[in-house]
Amino acid sequence: MKTLVAIGLAMVCAVAYSDEAKSTKKSDATKQVDAVKEAKQAERRAMRMVKNALSLMAEKEEDRALNMLEAVPRMYPTSQARYSAYLELGRHFISKRDFDRALVELKRAAEAQSEDVRAESLFLQGDLFLAKSQSGEAAMVFRRLSQDFPTSEFANDAFFKIGQIHFAAGRWARATEAFEMVGTAVPRSADTNALVIAEAGQRIYVHVTDKDLAVLASMGEKTRVKLTGSDGDSETVELSPFGKGDGDFIASCKTTPQPTKVGDGILTVRGGQKIKVDYVDANTQNGEINKNREAQANTASSATIAFLDGAMRQKVNGVFADQPSFIRLRDLDLDVTDGVDKAKVLVKVTYRERPEAAPGETIAPPPAPDAPWLTRSEMEVTLSETGPRTGVFAGRVTVRLQPADTNKIVKLPAGEIYANAEDKLVAEYEDALHLGGADIEKRTAESVVLVGGSTEPQSVVAHASQATIQAKKLLLEAKLLYKWGAIFKDVGLEESAKEKSEEGLVRISSLFDLSTRNTLDRSILEEAYEARWNLFLIRDDLKNAVATCNALVTRFPDTVLADRAFMRIAMARREEKSPKAEDNAIAVFNAILGLPTSQLKAEAQYRIGETLEIKAKKSASRKSGRQAKPNFAAAMKAYQACADAYPSSSYAGESYKRMVDYSISIKTYARALEMINRVFEDYPDAPWLDEMLVKWGVILHRQGDKEGATSKFRQVLEEYPNGKAAKMAAQFLKRLED
Repeated sequence: MKTLVAIGLAMVCAVAYSDEAKSTKKSDATKQVDAVKEAKQAERRAMRMVKNALSLMAEKEEDRALNMLEAVPRMYPTSQARYSAYLELGRHFISKRDFDRALVELKRAAEAQSEDVRAESLFLQGDLFLAKSQSGEAAMVFRRLSQDFPTSEFANDAFFKIGQIHFAAGRWARATEAFEMVGTAVPRSADTNALVIAEAGQRIYVHVTDKDLAVLASMGEKTRVKLTGSDGDSETVELSPFGKGDGDFIASCKTTPQPTKVGDGILTVRGGQKIKVDYVDANTQNGEINKNREAQANTASSATIAFLDGAMRQKVNGVFADQPSFIRLRDLDLDVTDGVDKAKVLVKVTYRERPEAAPGETIAPPPAPDAPWLTRSEMEVTLSETGPRTGVFAGRVTVRLQPADTNKIVKLPAGEIYANAEDKLVAEYEDALHLGGADIEKRTAESVVLVGGSTEPQSVVAHASQATIQAKKLLLEAKLLYKWGAIFKDVGLEESAKEKSEEGLVRISSLFDLSTRNTLDRSILEEAYEARWNLFLIRDDLKNAVATCNALVTRFPDTVLADRAFMRIAMARREEKSPKAEDNAIAVFNAILGLPTSQLKAEAQYRIGETLEIKAKKSASRKSGRQAKPNFAAAMKAYQACADAYPSSSYAGESYKRMVDYSISIKTYARALEMINRVFEDYPDAPWLDEMLVKWGVILHRQGDKEGATSKFRQVLEEYPNGKAAKMAAQFLKRLED
């Protein structure tokens, strides 16, 4: 009996244990599901914070918006939304010309999972370098964007920016190559049935992804696609590789609403009609041969509207009363017949209400800057097409001054509208068919109504705490004293320079004393540190300058100002009249490399190589005998380290220049040509490629290839007629041809 009871108890315990295990297992699975739900909720909350911050930014509440964006990474450190916050912070700091802080934020955004965020981060970095007048750096960043994200919506803009950079520098061939690539970014779509819309009247691009094409291209075989448009017109165009070359090919064809012939290279496409694309896949994954692939795109014309001058050539921002104002609308979707079509736009006059004049004053104060624009009057204007099948419509409206006595207002003839000085004349058009989607887009053009000039003063009121105002005043005075000191030092007035430095340091000390009693913005304090080390450098007091830099890094470890100070200090130490000047400079350059968030690491590594070159030359000059040659091996190793560690930096290209020069000097031509080829492959937008072409020609000439050398020198003159190396290339070419 006892045995049976024990067995029964054992069975009960076993069942209870089994149920407990099931309960525990179920609990773990539930926890996992809850964790996923919580992560998704956190992501939504983080993204909501970003959107709210952007709304605040749009409402000009910048401080609240910045605080919210900066809080996103702290509150949601694992969310992807934090990268959007970094992106928006970078965009904001670019607008404020705080480029160092902007670059830090954009580099953080570049680590996002989203390709769109990473691509936009690169695009903004390129814009940042353009704003800093560093066109070489900008071109390299834009090129990287076009290669790493060839199907991004930013790739087209990147090619356009590259073209602008080359055009401004007079590198016409490079500019043409870049401009021709504008429009080649065709976004990928997982949905093969997704609606594709192309801009009517513009060049259309066809993107084909087929890894077989890369193999066929390497064998010299050409592949084509057929495009069929309106009125029976069709064109066959050739596919070319683009991007990283992993099976992405592109073809393009000009389009026009005008009638054209089959095979003339221009496809007739009217707005609102379809383009059919046919591609023959020679070998599919399923083993099918010559499988026909079809795609189609709807065409749409994104409308533009503007006020133009009387010649209908240039946009104007102001229109004069009692003179006709000309309106031009371009929308190919409205070209529905073979004759002259019509279009209608809404024209209205808007104004801002002025506050009432104060007692005893005759002139009312100007409207508040944020006062809403109200509608004074409006009318519908009919525009006529400028010619059959053009899709361009033009018309006019005349502004009449509104009488001061409202009782004298009369009905105006058709095409005329009342307005007052400084009102806005606005033309509005509702674009129903465009690239932006299915929603109607309102296109507007604005122009100020001009009647002589306005002499009323504008007032700006700044709001700030007394401590902040005082700190900014001290900082400004210190910066001005630094500039005076720098001027005195440049002209050799050392004592006067030191006096200005002392006065500036007194201002900075007062500022830091003020900060102990009041809470000041971090930006003011960081700039105070920067001003202090600059003032120490005026006195050649490197010890205290370095101490100031270290103090800043200790107080604000993520600062972006210290590395620039270290760079100045290192360059100053290199100029010292001391046997260890180069070693002291290299030590400071290495300190920059050790900073976790420094933006100057590439330059620091390059300067190390540069400094080692200087050291080698000094060492050789101290040796007895005229035949002593500098040993640049250590310098070349430093340049190679720069090129390897920072390949996207312009200093990588500069390092290759140095290494090529060195290889030529020691007659290792094969190594020099290898590096030159790599430079042209990796740095197609570098501003000094004309110099590399000259070096290439020199090497070929020394190797006995006169024809090859002549070709390179001619290429310099053709592609870089305004470059630094053009004169040298012309001289070499003349010698070879004589």
